[in-house]
Amino acid sequence: MVDWTDDRITALSDQDLKNLLVNAERRSVADVADKCKAELEKRNAAKPRKASKPRSELKEFEHSVSEQLAEVGKEMAAKYDLSEETAKAKSEGVKGFKAHRLLDSKGYAKLGGMQRDGSVAIERYISYRRGESTAYLGVFLLKDAPAEDHEFHVIAPQAFLDGGKPVAEIRPTATDKQKQPADSGLSFKDLPSAAEAFDKALAKLTA
Repeated sequence: MVDWTDDRITALSDQDLKNLLVNAERRSVADVADKCKAELEKRNAAKPRKASKPRSELKEFEHSVSEQLAEVGKEMAAKYDLSEETAKAKSEGVKGFKAHRLLDSKGYAKLGGMQRDGSVAIERYISYRRGESTAYLGVFLLKDAPAEDHEFHVIAPQAFLDGGKPVAEIRPTATDKQKQPADSGLSFKDLPSAAEAFDKALAKLTA
């Protein structure tokens, strides 16, 4: 039987070392198995870790604006009762009602369907639904457009938005399904103005 000294084990290739570990464990040769594990752990620790790819400028912008939208969402949640429990309680009898989570699971703005299906470069949003009405605030950037061309969209029922236009007007590239024909929308170049309109819509929605 081979005497598996430390030097012999160190001289093995990774694959041979793994094979030896399997054989040692199968034959219940604990000391050899322990030496193999220790050497594999040492080699894994010495391997350089793959550096994560830096985000592109567009991804950096998306991440940053998602944080900003989430901050607006947190401010609104402190001002109004936007809990899922209240939304459900106030929506009793509405067929197929599903409460909206204000933010995603990581505390950022949610990923919009138009970005998810690749029809736009960026659609990140926060939203609240009660009954048959939804108030939505999101950032919107068309495909292949520079980041500075982004817009902030507020979408809600016509009665909740002063001067609201059909969603098809502020999102001309949207499909019929994406246009939310029952609602109206406003487009802004800056987030504070959009947040103010969103605030007013939420005030009416939660009244």
